[in-house]
Amino acid sequence: MLAHAALPGLALRLLALLAGAGCMLALRHYPLGHSWPGLLFAALLPAYFLLLCWRPACWLFCLPALLPVLDLAPWTGWFFLEELDVLLLLTVACGYWRLGGPARPAAARLSPAARACLLLCSLAWLAALLRGVLPLPPLAAPAWDNYLSPYNGLRLGKAWAWSMLLLPLLLRDGDPSALRRYALPGMLAGLAMVSLFALWERAVFPGLMNLSSDYRITAPFSAMHTGGAALDGYLALSLPFAGLWLARARSRWQAALALLLLALALHAACTTFSRGLYAALAAAMLLALWQTLRTGHGAAPRPTGRRPMEKLLLRLLLAGLGTVLLVSMFSVAGYRGLLAAVVLLAASFVLAARPLPWRMAPASLLCALCLQGLLASWWPEGAGQPAAGWLKGPYFLFLLAAALLAAVLLPGHLWPGGAAGKGPVRLSLAMMAWTLLACNLVWIGWHWAGPPALAPACLVVLLAMLMLCNGRLRPPLWRLDRASLSMAGATGILLLLAIPVSASYYATERFATTAFDLQGRWRHWRQVLAMQPSDWGDQLFGMGMGSFPATYYWHNPGREVPASIAYAQEGGEPGNSGNTFVRLASPGYSAGYGELLRLLQRLSVQPATRYTLALDARRSGPMPVLLVRLCQRQLLYAQGCVHIPLRLHPQPPGSPVAAWQHYAVPFDSGWLGAGTWLLRPPVQLELAASGTATSSVIEVDNLSLRAPSGEELILNGRFTQANNYWFFSSDHHHLPWHIKSLALQLLVETGWCGALSMLGLLALAGLRLLRQAARGDQGALAWAAALLGFLVVGLFDSLLDVPRIALLCYLMLLCALLQPPPPPPPRPAESAPP
Repeated sequence: MLAHAALPGLALRLLALLAGAGCMLALRHYPLGHSWPGLLFAALLPAYFLLLCWRPACWLFCLPALLPVLDLAPWTGWFFLEELDVLLLLTVACGYWRLGGPARPAAARLSPAARACLLLCSLAWLAALLRGVLPLPPLAAPAWDNYLSPYNGLRLGKAWAWSMLLLPLLLRDGDPSALRRYALPGMLAGLAMVSLFALWERAVFPGLMNLSSDYRITAPFSAMHTGGAALDGYLALSLPFAGLWLARARSRWQAALALLLLALALHAACTTFSRGLYAALAAAMLLALWQTLRTGHGAAPRPTGRRPMEKLLLRLLLAGLGTVLLVSMFSVAGYRGLLAAVVLLAASFVLAARPLPWRMAPASLLCALCLQGLLASWWPEGAGQPAAGWLKGPYFLFLLAAALLAAVLLPGHLWPGGAAGKGPVRLSLAMMAWTLLACNLVWIGWHWAGPPALAPACLVVLLAMLMLCNGRLRPPLWRLDRASLSMAGATGILLLLAIPVSASYYATERFATTAFDLQGRWRHWRQVLAMQPSDWGDQLFGMGMGSFPATYYWHNPGREVPASIAYAQEGGEPGNSGNTFVRLASPGYSAGYGELLRLLQRLSVQPATRYTLALDARRSGPMPVLLVRLCQRQLLYAQGCVHIPLRLHPQPPGSPVAAWQHYAVPFDSGWLGAGTWLLRPPVQLELAASGTATSSVIEVDNLSLRAPSGEELILNGRFTQANNYWFFSSDHHHLPWHIKSLALQLLVETGWCGALSMLGLLALAGLRLLRQAARGDQGALAWAAALLGFLVVGLFDSLLDVPRIALLCYLMLLCALLQPPPPPPPRPAESAPP
């Protein structure tokens, strides 16, 4: 498994045939009948197959690109065997069939230490997997529908299995040039799609500018239906590669696209409101800064200049001072003041790299002040109808000055006369436009907040004036090259996003409760350790992969009974599986709002339409209540709900066994389903069992939702296909599903063997990446920053319980361990004829 050379061609092609047969078998049972996602997946597979036949190495692009977004569980209900598994089966089938052909030289190799670490990790993984899944329940029972099943170990263990199956393909295709040509664009494509998905979710639900709501995005990661940090872990792994693309940009268009992607990704990261992700990004940036200081420390100073480290420290001091002033400006002048201050500082950054005509500065300043006074006095605000929006005096004049400055600073070949227009006249006009910007910045602050805004606005203007002196330094702190513009653009984007988010109500509340939440984490971790058996087998090999949810359900110290959903059968005879129904169990503890487990299905409903809901139900336990409603929901946090007035009848007196009772309830959909197609919030049907402090059970069958035309909207309402098209969600109470620590998850589920072997693999990959980064390899630095950020997020979340995120992490570790093959030995020189 560690090298394909050890496998004969016949065995490789046999594995390829098995993988192809597995792919066809999965597609035979895969539910493709729900809306456009299934049709998209059905079209994607043959296109991917043809692409692999044409360019076998394209899997290096497709997997990183599709891994985060090819997630259809909310539509299909499948979360044990996912769409990604079908794609990986196809990848292995095509790749191993080609490997079984004529032998080709490997593009990369593994060192002996890496092989040893992978072998130890594989043995520990196998031991933990067997301990987690054995003894297996019979396949006839619906055992694939919840995390309490022993099959959950297979769900978690498949990530390492896929990484080892892909390793031979990686050794064949994973040379450095192929990774740059395929893997890096694949990571960037996946990051772009996730960021756009996050932008859409913010726009549809809380609103792009609504930073006070406690809504937290999940993007396309269905594994967050029980909480977790799949989105945080993915962004920590992928964001450094956006910075790498920006650093390697070779043209203005590439730099502009990289800045756009960085802006989208940073927006997604900031609006997660995840303190762990913020710490991860800070750690990644500190690693990059430390590496920059380390490589620049030994540089020899020029005779007339300053050392690179001194320049870097001065730049950091300037950036820190600017950040403090921008935060102060935002605190008094809001978004408009912040944006105006950033525009002024950006203009100063560009002008400071030009040879400004300082002799003409007094005249330019005087002309600008006169023009500003004339325009401000002429602007018709306050007389009659006041101007609205950007037509107000300070905003309009600021935009006018910014447009004038942008026009003046256009490249010379775009001006009439070409390069002849680059003289001091243009720079004098630029200084006038800059002065107008500064004046209107102060006016915007006064207009927004009155006298309290004058001090921060004047300090921003003073800092901008200091920046203009950069051109008089020898050498200057920055020049107007692509690297400086890219760094300044990335810094500006980060500040424009981070300052408003950090000052928002919800972020402030999150940071204020950090100590309290950390105490809750410590308490949960102590409970997890208390649930671990003390015998040597569990300490050495762990409780078993995927065993934590079931362990918490049965053995948690608080004796809580989390809510559960299961599919059961009754009335079965030989050769007949009987009637299948869903069993909803209410929680057996009081943990506040959100502890319910909701059964979900996405529906297409029309607004202001009369629908009829019908179902059969029976209940047991003390006073269970069936909650049924239609809500606008992506994954977590429903809003705009329409409650369906369903009230269960009491059990008939004298009946020893609960009997099925039929219900039919008409209701109006209200505003649900309204909106344009792109910004229309998805609508889901929700069912949940609620009760008292003691757990109770409600069983539901023959669920139907019909439109006035008689059209049936619910798929698999009789549950004959178990969980097909049905998904579930736990909105707030997530501790029963996650250990909430990557290191503790490895220790508890895989034991000391699994934890130490993974630690050795991480250390080996990290040391190799840091050595390469010390030699100036930007790609290795981005790789190391990504893994560091992932580990920082993993300090407070168990990331490896999301198979697609675990697979991406394992593949990145394998890529970090790859080494170029040794050069072929030189051929002996032929002896000359006598």
